[in-house]
Amino acid sequence: MHSQAILCVDDEKSILSGLHQQIMSEYGERFDIELASSGDEALEVLEELKDAGIAIPLVITDQMMPGMKGHELIDRIQSLFPKTSCVLLTGYAESEVLQELAKNKVLRCLNKPWDSKEIISVINEACDRQITDN
Repeated sequence: MHSQAILCVDDEKSILSGLHQQIMSEYGERFDIELASSGDEALEVLEELKDAGIAIPLVITDQMMPGMKGHELIDRIQSLFPKTSCVLLTGYAESEVLQELAKNKVLRCLNKPWDSKEIISVINEACDRQITDN
């Protein structure tokens, strides 16, 4: 088990699988890659990681999920884990969501389908951010 983890949250298994594969191929030696299919499950995983002493530099979450939406999850994460950066994945360019992003201090908003190089860049940025915050 690594001392850091990245959490990916999406209600679509194919999206989670794609994120997992891409991040593992680039960072598998450095991070645990955790997956959750809902906002509630994500919060449970984050608490488990925290209790195990594992740092969480980044959460990548979908916006459109049943129950808790991505921006609502990010609100909760920012209050519970202020050093964790968040990225919102969306297939929709909704002005309301973008307003929420500015308020929630989201690291980045990425459109689906995402660009491989952009995901890697965002992960590097989140890790650099966590180092400077500590």
